[in-house]
Amino acid sequence: MAIVELYHGTIYDFRAVDVKRGKPWKDFGRGFYVSRTESQARRLAIRNRSFANELLIENGSAPDTQAWVYHYEFDDSNLAKLNVKEFVEPNAEWVRFVVTNRSNRSYRHGYDVVIGPTANDDTNVVVQAFMNRLYGDPKSDRAIQTFLENILPGRLP
Repeated sequence: MAIVELYHGTIYDFRAVDVKRGKPWKDFGRGFYVSRTESQARRLAIRNRSFANELLIENGSAPDTQAWVYHYEFDDSNLAKLNVKEFVEPNAEWVRFVVTNRSNRSYRHGYDVVIGPTANDDTNVVVQAFMNRLYGDPKSDRAIQTFLENILPGRLP
């Protein structure tokens, strides 16, 4: 048993986790996303605060969105009780999983927990190019390999 520290960056102040509030088109589908690094969670919260405040300004309101970083301690022995999918590294299976979740809002995988790298703003251009077939048929090994070459190394948190 080991206690793992996890962080969640957001613009919402909440008392309880509600997985149903997650957006369904994210890399691992609808869910509650956490990071092992506080700095990554903080960057996400600050980025989302900037987006929200820009929208408020565009609509004539004062920017007042807050950034929140929540800290959790998780006993990793609990993973044995859950249906877990872990991607140790980005590979063809990871690409297919991410693209399926991003492109099909009604898709629901059967995992309780998905662990692995997620794409971010630094990779969005590559993800969109892949999904728009600029690397070829997204089901082809060549397109997936081109995607991975453009997204790696060092562009995934």
